[in-house]
Amino acid sequence: MQSLKPSEAALTALLQSRFPAAQAAGSVSPLPGSSGQSLRLEWAGIPMVARRDVGTLQPGVTLHRHYRALKRLTPGLGPQPFALGRTWLITEFIDGEVFDTLPDAASLAALLYTLHHQTCFGWRIHLMPLLMRYWQQCDPARRSPLWLRTLQRLGTQGEPRPLRLAPLHMDLHPGNIVHQSGKLRLIDWEYAGDGDVALEIAAASMSEAQRESVIEQYARLASLDRRELRAQVARWRPWTDALMAGWYERHYWQTRDRHFIFLANDAWNRLENT
Repeated sequence: MQSLKPSEAALTALLQSRFPAAQAAGSVSPLPGSSGQSLRLEWAGIPMVARRDVGTLQPGVTLHRHYRALKRLTPGLGPQPFALGRTWLITEFIDGEVFDTLPDAASLAALLYTLHHQTCFGWRIHLMPLLMRYWQQCDPARRSPLWLRTLQRLGTQGEPRPLRLAPLHMDLHPGNIVHQSGKLRLIDWEYAGDGDVALEIAAASMSEAQRESVIEQYARLASLDRRELRAQVARWRPWTDALMAGWYERHYWQTRDRHFIFLANDAWNRLENT
């Protein structure tokens, strides 16, 4: 690892304010896949992650809200938050294994059940403003009739009434699940908020066969009728597919990486065939 750069003076000052007895030096390296916006640190002998403020990615996504979400969690579910500054958030680095596949359905359902029994964060997740924001921030040439019809249909329907309101992670995929000493922990909570437990399952990055297995296991743990839960997840699926497609569209427009076009097209195909 390299030392902190002079350009990261705000981060150094935040670390020194939180750990005043530590040496004014530390080691740092970029975290894979973060485009340099998140750093792994060793400071005062403690492994940490420093996340940089990159501006408003979507309504409500701020370092302050991320910090508040982590503060509300039962210790051991997510990373411990250490310090929040104007441009940096410092949290625990969770050392463990990250796999390319999701845990088995029983383990994943148990993780979600634990999360959904936490105290609510205090802010709601509303998808329609996000869908409209993605429409506005994409390549105008990509605004297809299917996309417009989807927005109009969902806007007319309105979001499903929550089956059960709970704190949600809302970015569930294999890369955000750390396997540590026989338990599962979740990282990257910037999209977290309060919403329907069925929305969490609908939005998770998994195959439909995996989703069905998680529904079965979760319904049993949460004492929900599995048919009712399955139907509620199905109501949310057009919303989450549209959310995913819009996210890919905006990221294509920002990065011009055509990989996002292929991902968006897959989501649009699912919507067209439902």
